[in-house]
Amino acid sequence: MAIEWIGPIPSSNYDVGRGDERITFIVEHWTDAQIDSAIARFMNPNSRVSAHYIVAQDGRVLQLVNEDDTAFHAGDYTANQRSIGIEHEASGVMPPSDALYESSARLHAEIAARYGLTLSPGETLIPHSAIVPTQCPGLLDIARIARQATEEDDMFTEEDRRKLNRVYDHLEAYEPMTWVSRLQHWLAIAIRSVFPNADLSGPDVVTGEPFRADAKVSASARAQTTPVSERAPTGRASTRVG
Repeated sequence: MAIEWIGPIPSSNYDVGRGDERITFIVEHWTDAQIDSAIARFMNPNSRVSAHYIVAQDGRVLQLVNEDDTAFHAGDYTANQRSIGIEHEASGVMPPSDALYESSARLHAEIAARYGLTLSPGETLIPHSAIVPTQCPGLLDIARIARQATEEDDMFTEEDRRKLNRVYDHLEAYEPMTWVSRLQHWLAIAIRSVFPNADLSGPDVVTGEPFRADAKVSASARAQTTPVSERAPTGRASTRVG
């Protein structure tokens, strides 16, 4: 996925390396502000806070700290060393968007693959509020992120999947009907080739309307029932006289 690097942030806001700790979980945050305000805070050398990533409302993913380094995001230094911090551009008046969830899910899936994590809310996906007293990550649906990240194909949005499912359902229903319809037409051709006056009345298998055998039998089929002596030579009118 496309990730925009906007670092480096001031050295006072992160530590190089992880003190030999390995990454075992992700801490979930929300910015509780618009993205520009969050970035400005992380760029302020006096704030002593940061995060590895910010996921924007429009689906952009911004990176401020290298994953090999320790961002100051969890409020607990050991937790910082063992985790990746992901901020989401959302607040009480700015709920997380579908685009944000899609991008966050893809980011989580890639991180999980890199570090061998099973994405499990409460175990490897930890809300900030589980580490220190805070309202963060607010309205963020961590379970939804985990669910979308573990879907078979996270290239598509939820709306994409709904549309694809409708197409699939239509094709699944249409394909057998196509063959049944063709079979009905072929049988009509075969029967009329032997019994020209056979009664082929009944419902059309596709429309449910009365089956119009004469309309369905192709010109080639009608040709098969016409004596050779009465057929016009290809490309010119018949020269047969009465």
